[in-house]
Amino acid sequence: MGGLISPRVPSPPPPDPEVVAAQERQEQRLTEQERQKMAQIAARRRARMIGGRRSLLSPDRPDAEMGIQETLG
Repeated sequence: MGGLISPRVPSPPPPDPEVVAAQERQEQRLTEQERQKMAQIAARRRARMIGGRRSLLSPDRPDAEMGIQETLG
């Protein structure tokens, strides 16, 4: 009965496609920033728990077990 007495309210117009696209880009940007932040936190936590590998004993060095040798002349 309420529909008979009160006037019908028109539905709102659809949102502008440019606004929708801007909102989606903003959401993607925020998601990426959040993912990067979580990755940084995880890397810090992993480094704290495992500890860093000493550069003198790095597997990248061929003479890691021999130590540092300095020759003059």
